[in-house]
Order: sequence, then structure tokens, then C-alpha cells
Amino acid sequence: MFASRGWMRFALTLNLLGTVMLFLSFQATSSNLRLVTASDGSTALCIENRTLAISLPGGGVGIGRNICPDWDKAHPVAVVTIERPVLVTSGFLLATLGFLLQFLSFPSPKTTAQLRKELKELQKTEQEKNKLNPHTGLPHTQKPK
Repeated sequence: MFASRGWMRFALTLNLLGTVMLFLSFQATSSNLRLVTASDGSTALCIENRTLAISLPGGGVGIGRNICPDWDKAHPVAVVTIERPVLVTSGFLLATLGFLLQFLSFPSPKTTAQLRKELKELQKTEQEKNKLNPHTGLPHTQKPK
């Protein structure tokens, strides 16, 4: 039922609309929080150049330090918020519906029996075209319609 170019275009349009809605629903900003992996192998969670928690290479854990290791080399953590919850739901629904329609729009494969039947019909048509006139030994001429 859905195996047509129109349904495929409709499904792709739904995917595009869903993606745009998802894009418009989220907002990302940077924070003053940084996740730092230092050159000595320790990993720290830092806020404004102060260590909140640190995992040491030997397996120890520390809480609170005055200075964060490699603060200048670390990137701020992104804070992602949902600005428009309706667009999130609508975007996911449209994208899901689009992918479902896209999945259903593929034509179903033919069975071996159907392929053999088509091949026999094509061979029969070809043989009829190439039949020889018993009187002249030449192929029959096609009558103009």
C-alpha cells in the first residue's frame, strides 16, 4: 500500500519536520562546571577552578581542593534544557512515524514463482515476435494499428 514515491516523500518530510522540531525544542549553554582529566591520570569535577571531587589514579577519591588540576585545558560542560516540551514530543512522534512509513514504503520482494512466471511470459512474447512466416521464411510483419 505504501510502496510509492509519494509515500516515500511524505515519510521523508515527516522525518525532516521531526528533526527541525527536536532542534528547536532544546537549548544548550555552557556552564562553570568542568570535567577535567589531568596529565597525572586523575579525573576531577571542578567548579570555578575549585575541585569538587577528584578520582586519583591509584583508586582513591578526594573531595574539595582549592585548585583544579589543568583547569585552563578543560572545556565547560554543556547544560541542555528543554525549552518547548510540546516540540520534543511532536518531533519524536513525527520522526518515528516518518521512519515507520519509510520502512513500509519499500516494495515487497517477488517470490521465485512470480519471477519464473514473468520470465515465461516475456519469453512467450519474444517467441511470438520472432515467429517465421511458413510461406516466406521471414519474420511476420507487424500490422500497423
